[in-house]
Amino acid sequence: MNDNHPPLSSDEKLMGAIPHLFGLLVALVMWMMQKDKSRFVKFQALQALVFDVVVMIVMGVLFACLFGVMFLGTFGSMVMTVEAASSPDEMAPFFMLPFMFPFTIFACVFPLSFFLLIMRIVAAVSVLGGRNFRYPILGSWVENFLDEKP
Repeated sequence: MNDNHPPLSSDEKLMGAIPHLFGLLVALVMWMMQKDKSRFVKFQALQALVFDVVVMIVMGVLFACLFGVMFLGTFGSMVMTVEAASSPDEMAPFFMLPFMFPFTIFACVFPLSFFLLIMRIVAAVSVLGGRNFRYPILGSWVENFLDEKP
């Protein structure tokens, strides 16, 4: 996307920032409404849409891995408890294992979610300022996608 375009209106800046803040559905609606009107808004909305899809996939994989570990840890602690019933004092830490996983999930997901929120705010503020914000890697991919002519 080249920067040789007319100055952006305040409406274009606002419509370009909204998808970054409000997520997948709003980005999709904004892209559908503006794809033929404003290249700037179309680019920002499609970029936010791709970002949200990638975030959903990454979070899904993260949750699947964490729940897989939780299942294996719970199942493993039950098996070990049954096998070591003769010495329950040695197995006490394993009884706590299933209760530790919600804290593990929180410890993994919270920093990532906080980082993603900061990225969304930076994107929205940048677009409101009239700058053509690009997410790393995704911005170039979206631009190449939009520049391809069928």
